[in-house]
Amino acid sequence: MTTLTQPIASPLSTRHNYLGELAAIIKLAFPMLVTQLGVSAVGFIDTMMAGHYSNTALAGAAVGASIGFPCIIALNGVMMAVTPITAQLTGAGKLAETGPKVKQALWLGLVLAALLFAVFGHTDTVLRMMKLDSGVVSVAKGYIAGLSLGLPAVAGYFVLKSFVEGLGDTKPQMVISVITVAFNYVANDILIHGKWGLPELGGAGCGYASGLTFWVSFICILGYTLVNEKCRKTGVFSALSLPSAKGIMEILQLGLPIGATIFMECSIFACITLFIGVLGPLIVGGHQITLNYSGLVFAFPLSIGMSITIRAGHAIGRKDPEAARFACIMGCALAVGISLLTLAFTRLFSHEIVAVYTKDPEVSAIAVSLLKIGALYQVSDAIMTTSQGALRGYKDANMTLLLTFTAYWVITLPLGYVLAMTDLVVPALGAKGFWLSLIAGLTISGLLLSSRLYRVSGKHIKKQFRDGGHHRF
Repeated sequence: MTTLTQPIASPLSTRHNYLGELAAIIKLAFPMLVTQLGVSAVGFIDTMMAGHYSNTALAGAAVGASIGFPCIIALNGVMMAVTPITAQLTGAGKLAETGPKVKQALWLGLVLAALLFAVFGHTDTVLRMMKLDSGVVSVAKGYIAGLSLGLPAVAGYFVLKSFVEGLGDTKPQMVISVITVAFNYVANDILIHGKWGLPELGGAGCGYASGLTFWVSFICILGYTLVNEKCRKTGVFSALSLPSAKGIMEILQLGLPIGATIFMECSIFACITLFIGVLGPLIVGGHQITLNYSGLVFAFPLSIGMSITIRAGHAIGRKDPEAARFACIMGCALAVGISLLTLAFTRLFSHEIVAVYTKDPEVSAIAVSLLKIGALYQVSDAIMTTSQGALRGYKDANMTLLLTFTAYWVITLPLGYVLAMTDLVVPALGAKGFWLSLIAGLTISGLLLSSRLYRVSGKHIKKQFRDGGHHRF
């Protein structure tokens, strides 16, 4: 007679509520989707308004953004460690322990903002090495200077946003994004064209508008955390805490791999833009339009991935690894389904999409051809992004960094350079070569990360059974 040490698993359909989990993911993801679309809309506004001002303004803003924003997004990545930390503590019912950790994250954010400010002040060397048109360099320098003004604010915003997300509240950032998009449009209009007696800054005005927008975002999220009852219960602003090496190291231990991963993803696009820069303003403009639209589409898998971080983190915190894995599976499936729709839409309406950005026929032709190629990687991008979000919920970041580095910097960038800038394999394809290499890199990254997620989630379930606990659904 055999004694069963574990219960016989029920069919998946009886253990899990598919519609319930999808609803929970969408409830978290929708506000973050609006937020990410808002963030992308700011880039869209910059690209559109600079493009209508002049091709030089568009190219200069593109180069400035390619240098500045990967660093800012990497800062966001480090601060994103606050989300899974807060989520797991919230799931475990240890709300009061989150406040001290958020305070240390705020100190860390200020230090990193100061370091970035110093870096942004020394970008002249990079711009000189690129051998760009002098007008483009001038715009890029002004753009970066404008971004620098908002660095302390954006660091604080990232910390508090991640804190509120970890509590399971994603609506405040949605409201803030709507406010900041409107503010950014007005600020762009004033600063680019020199209205209200201010100097006409051209493309550089986009950078100054973004810097001011960062301050508006920070003030809004700070106000929310001060008045929200759940945030106040954590004691995040109850008393001043001095920096703690131990507390800061906890954030860095998780945040640095996340930030480095995101930096590698963003900086590879920046490097591609810098390589393409020598091909002239028209090609840079077409590439920037494609990149900006891709950022808008990327908001869908990114928001779902962030919601999976919260769902998985809460489930791990309450010691329910099966629910964590189920949330990851449903989130990834949802993202892939949406990516198929966006792929079809992009291919069918590429001319109409590009017409929103520019009326220049040469830039339009380049952008349409790149957009049709770029649409093909959206499915792989969805798998990669949601897998990353899920792994963050498990606090698994080091291997994600290694896998992403391999896919992007060992495969994608060298392959892209060979295809785009040399005749080694085929006659030099220009910008198309880089976009083809991105399809290869994102596909490999998606396969590697989804395999990692399968292994990590499986280990948590096995550990739960070894410890003698299981959950019925």
